[in-house]
Amino acid sequence: MLEKTSISGSKGMRVQYMTRPVAGLLALLFFSSCTVEKPVTVVNDSQVHKIEKIEKKNTVVDDSRLRQLEKQNAELNCKLAEQKLLSKKLQQTLLIKHKETDACRQVKEKLIKELSQSKAKLATRGSKLEAATLIAEATAVISTLAQKPLKPPQKIIREKALENLKKSKHELAEGNYENAAYLSREAMAQAKGIDLGKNNSTAGPAEEEIFFSTPLQMKLFTTGNLRKGPSIKAGIKKILQEGTSVIAVGHKHNWVKVKLADTDETGWVHLSLLY
Repeated sequence: MLEKTSISGSKGMRVQYMTRPVAGLLALLFFSSCTVEKPVTVVNDSQVHKIEKIEKKNTVVDDSRLRQLEKQNAELNCKLAEQKLLSKKLQQTLLIKHKETDACRQVKEKLIKELSQSKAKLATRGSKLEAATLIAEATAVISTLAQKPLKPPQKIIREKALENLKKSKHELAEGNYENAAYLSREAMAQAKGIDLGKNNSTAGPAEEEIFFSTPLQMKLFTTGNLRKGPSIKAGIKKILQEGTSVIAVGHKHNWVKVKLADTDETGWVHLSLLY
């Protein structure tokens, strides 16, 4: 019994010793199968050097390109700054030109205004004096008829002349100088058209001093002389400044008899100096 027991025990020991290495090997295989990785490609030194060289070359190319771009960017910034400076100068020049143009325009407008005013003064002066002179002459001519014996047809003509003369004076007062001149010419023509015979001619009043029926407020267009008589040879009483106000009371030829507004002094001023 003892022998059988020992034999069976020794067999169990052997089996036990044999199963331990097998279990260990199986466990090792199991764990190795669980931790297996993909096969790693082995790169030799020449390939590594080649890769490094390519990477280095690419880096050099990238650096060169970057420096080139930075250089171009700097050049563009410089050109942009120059363009901004040039634009600023052009704007300043344009502003100066605008100011000069505006100043020239203002001067031009002022000159045009002054020229228009001068023309208006000249036109007013001429037409006003012309109308007043014609009215004075027509008045003188018609006045001579009042002292003459007239026939009924002649009296009718005289009444028409007086009516035109009256209308002429009204137009002069209203400032319608052309109408006043026209009506006074009509009145004078009607008066002179009355046949009084050879010894009673109405011609000649223009050779005498003629007084205005209505005194005219006038001014000197420029500096001029107040003379003692209606002639350039007449003595000078006073020098009148531009803009001096005078009252025209009569005329003879191209000379106007005036009275100074402030002193009532009378004298003669040439027609071309008044407006």
